[in-house]
Amino acid sequence: MKRGSSTLRALIGEGVSIQPQSTPRLGDVVAVEVLTINQNYPHLELIDGTTVPLTVGERIIGVLGSRQALRGFVGCVPETLAEGDELSILNVGGVIGRFLDATTALGEATRVRYLGTLCDERGTVNLERDALPAASHLLRRRPIVLVVGTCMNVGKTVTAAELIRVATAHGYRVGAAKLSGVGAIRDLKKFEAAGAVDVKSFLDCGLPSTVDAADLAPIVKTVANALDGDLLVFELGDGIFGHYRVDSVIADADIMASVAAVVVCAGDLMGAYGARLYLEPLGVRIAAFSGLATENISGSDYLEKHLGIPAVNGLKYPEKLFATLDLTGSLLRMATPAACYETGVAVA
Repeated sequence: MKRGSSTLRALIGEGVSIQPQSTPRLGDVVAVEVLTINQNYPHLELIDGTTVPLTVGERIIGVLGSRQALRGFVGCVPETLAEGDELSILNVGGVIGRFLDATTALGEATRVRYLGTLCDERGTVNLERDALPAASHLLRRRPIVLVVGTCMNVGKTVTAAELIRVATAHGYRVGAAKLSGVGAIRDLKKFEAAGAVDVKSFLDCGLPSTVDAADLAPIVKTVANALDGDLLVFELGDGIFGHYRVDSVIADADIMASVAAVVVCAGDLMGAYGARLYLEPLGVRIAAFSGLATENISGSDYLEKHLGIPAVNGLKYPEKLFATLDLTGSLLRMATPAACYETGVAVA
């Protein structure tokens, strides 16, 4: 059976079996049979990062989770399950759930039949059982670059990857992470290709999707503590304001004390303006705008003139964007491990 990349962190032992479960849990690894194919979204990303077409009748392994994509599928973990129940593939990584809605352009998600949940000698296979130990605070201070956006598909991943590439060329050892979104590994592969010495995501914390996280701050701290590198570049998928809990990261004082720069990728000028209106009262300074709103001087010049914030497209001018962030001082300031600060945030 093909195994979706969202299940990568699940360690499956000897003598695995497939057993229907009536009470599904977030993160359960399940086997399903493909019933229909959405021709607008017909692929599955495997655990090695390759992407292959789905075919009717084949059996695949995925993970139960949720999605709330403004420009994609919406679905959730079912409350109950029985062998033969119909579910849907909610993303390319094989996150599977009950289909609720989709954009007009995509239509109904690929439908699958539930065959059962994977079990081995340790019991039910679930992402959570092999997750990193949860953290309540950052163990050491290293400069963090937060790449956030006004929505999905506005240029966050390419901007983060280019910053990693330039930072690596400048001698930094970069640890990189995708810390909100829905489970897949293609963005991590881009970070690796750009030169990151270590990559991780919320999947390492047992979450197939951050829609299902009550608070994302402990996830960020857990990943940060586990990452190698002297500079950390974190992409927060989806938008600052939305279903994926990005706001809980920005509200956490312990995390923000290590943030050396915030880069906002905006889809348009109004989105950039809205991001500033949202972040300024929280005391968050935007170091630069990037993404679609800065694709040419029509957007970048307007933003710099009217908002007084550098606007540099990370794909066209990565060196300029990196220089704009001016990270040297932050790296020196945080070179010595700092005391740990408890913030009162509950451990996920």
